[in-house]
Amino acid sequence: MADSQGTLCDEHLVRRLLAELEAGRSFVISTLLSTKGSMPRHAGARMILLEDGTFLGTVGGGSIELMAQQRSRDILAGTEHDQIEWMTHAKTGMACGGDALIALRLVTSAQKDFFADRLLSLIDSKKPFIVTEQWADPAHVIVEALPVEELSQDDPRALSDMPVWDEATATYTEPLGPDPVAYIFGGGHVGRALTPVLAGVGFRVVVFDDRKGVAVKEDFPAAEAVFCGDFKNISEHVQVTRRDYTVVTTHGHAFDIDVLEQLYPCKPAYVGCIGSARKSAFARKTLGERGISKEWTDAIYMPIGDDIMAVTPSEIAISIAAEMIRCRANFRPEKPHQKRPSST
Repeated sequence: MADSQGTLCDEHLVRRLLAELEAGRSFVISTLLSTKGSMPRHAGARMILLEDGTFLGTVGGGSIELMAQQRSRDILAGTEHDQIEWMTHAKTGMACGGDALIALRLVTSAQKDFFADRLLSLIDSKKPFIVTEQWADPAHVIVEALPVEELSQDDPRALSDMPVWDEATATYTEPLGPDPVAYIFGGGHVGRALTPVLAGVGFRVVVFDDRKGVAVKEDFPAAEAVFCGDFKNISEHVQVTRRDYTVVTTHGHAFDIDVLEQLYPCKPAYVGCIGSARKSAFARKTLGERGISKEWTDAIYMPIGDDIMAVTPSEIAISIAAEMIRCRANFRPEKPHQKRPSST
């Protein structure tokens, strides 16, 4: 989700679509829900047909996209209805290639308020949100947009950073808004070693430290931002959301506990804190005395990192990154290396 262009959190695109609706013109949205085999685009790709015949975006090109374009024209002309279809290489006459599950739906001026009031307000909020499409009855597709902060604590949709098609409920869910951030609280040896490692595996990294001589952007070229502030008031500079990942590795146990206490109401996807088993027990005890739930403190990755007998800052950084990669993968509905059903 690193590039918002062409998605429903692309403000320029949403405003253009809203202008079409306000002018009384309809359009057809094609959404790539799922794929099998080799496909150039993945779930979440969208293609839009305007009334003047213009296509915006792509669902992968080639014969499958040509098929989707023709279906879009038929729907816009009124000879076809909203539908979901597996567009396969077999249907296109190709001997090889991937298959794509594509949903196509007509959007008319009656849905103008969804774009004007709901989507744009969520985009303007700069906070994560999800869009769901319920296709149980293709004649009455239900489309909703919800801020992540309104989802229940145990709702898996709050933490996933990948679109998912749930075949059992015929529901498509797409996470939108800002991509998750990996916040590193503490820019010492471990924080400095960890920053390029996390950036190299797809995390947006923000570093926070209370020392002016440490919180220097030039010393963290892989970080998106570096802040210098008070560990007792991190919200002055950063706004942690439920999709974010947090690593606490400050230069003092007391500061670690202060940061952890402030992370509690944010309920980030991952919270890890450096330290020995003894220090971890002390931190949990102190947090409990401050009113933090035992369930939450027990869920903190503390001591942080996979147990690979790491010693040096670089080794510790690898162990932390491995743990975070696994955590991120577990939030995704389809795990890496998970066997997919046959497309036959």
